[in-house]
Amino acid sequence: MSSLIRKLLKIHRILGLVLAVNFLILGLTGVVLVWRHELAPVQAVEQRTSFISEKSSLSKIENFISTKYEGKKVLSIFKGDDGDINARVTEPGIEKFKGATRLKFDMAGNAIDKEVVKSQTSNKVIDFILKLHRELLLGGKGKILIGLMGLFFLIALISGALISNKFYRNIRNMNSRILLGRFHKIIGVKTCAWLLIVTFTGTILAFNSTLIGLFLRDNVRAQQENARVIENATYVSVLDIYDELKEKLPHLEYDFISFPDNEFSVPNHFVILMENEEHHHEIAYVDAITGSLIRTVSLPWYLELLILSEPLHFGDYGGVILKVIWSILGLVISFIPISGIYIFLFRKRLLSSTSKMYDGSTLNDVNISLNEIVLPSAFIFIIFIVSSDYNWPLSGLFLIYLGISWKDILSFTLRLKDKVVRKEVS
Repeated sequence: MSSLIRKLLKIHRILGLVLAVNFLILGLTGVVLVWRHELAPVQAVEQRTSFISEKSSLSKIENFISTKYEGKKVLSIFKGDDGDINARVTEPGIEKFKGATRLKFDMAGNAIDKEVVKSQTSNKVIDFILKLHRELLLGGKGKILIGLMGLFFLIALISGALISNKFYRNIRNMNSRILLGRFHKIIGVKTCAWLLIVTFTGTILAFNSTLIGLFLRDNVRAQQENARVIENATYVSVLDIYDELKEKLPHLEYDFISFPDNEFSVPNHFVILMENEEHHHEIAYVDAITGSLIRTVSLPWYLELLILSEPLHFGDYGGVILKVIWSILGLVISFIPISGIYIFLFRKRLLSSTSKMYDGSTLNDVNISLNEIVLPSAFIFIIFIVSSDYNWPLSGLFLIYLGISWKDILSFTLRLKDKVVRKEVS
């Protein structure tokens, strides 16, 4: 064994043991979150890919805020993560979003009672699982920690892929430790492409608040230097902004509307993040006094990548079949940290291998190859890119491919199960 392989093995083993529990938590909570819209019906008010595109919705929201929160300052109106519309309001003179009152509306602009949302047990559970998955219940610092762990996960995955072809090859007889080792290797190989995509996108998403905040602050500050400031100015309605951008940028729809005079806006200007179904994004600056579009700014590549990462991470863009695939893979990879811990304990002789020997030839050896990376990745990205009309059949083909790819290990697992059952009966 070369010194490089020994070093990679050491790195893989140390990172695997340190991150095993977190890997298991993230995998299992991720399985639940794939179905978060179905499990939290109040949050999933109306699941669709449209944005705040209806003028009537904005009109209802504006009327509700002006009536129920008279005298308050509106900070933003934006599309939520759960098929709803969110708004933030605060006291006059305050620019920070932190501590602002949060409001929720359905896509038609009707207010969602916070007490109703809080009273739903399913929403409480999903909210807890989401916070556990996203930030380990540690708030903003937890997201940074998850991002750093994601980087180490990637190192562990890459090191495991590099050493996988050097272990558990051409084995004629297996004890329990070697059997676990082969399963650990085969599952790692078969899920490698998916794990790399999910881990990479999850790592990016963990830094989303930081990256977006830095870009907006830098961009807004640059615009603030040239902005004309008029004290006590009267601003146009958000509906006027809607009309202006519908005329000037008809190919884009609203995603995030930042009102004037806050930390993510410019004095006397609205700042609007816009996008379309082709995942093109622009930031529009609109004069809040005249209602005229001043300029548009394209997002940098790293923020475009960030926005594209969320659907890839949760696998919720290809219909129910793709969600089933994500759930199956999420459950299967939970075996990786569990088996890794057992292999380490066997190695340290804290556990003893059973004397029962297994025929190694009945479990085909699987090595990491270009096909094991390219084919699953191709399915994932093609389903993401193509029109929604083809998502379901492509997801179905992906499921069939996985079934064929996993046929040998599935049949071996069933044979092992039959042997255990027959032994218990006898």
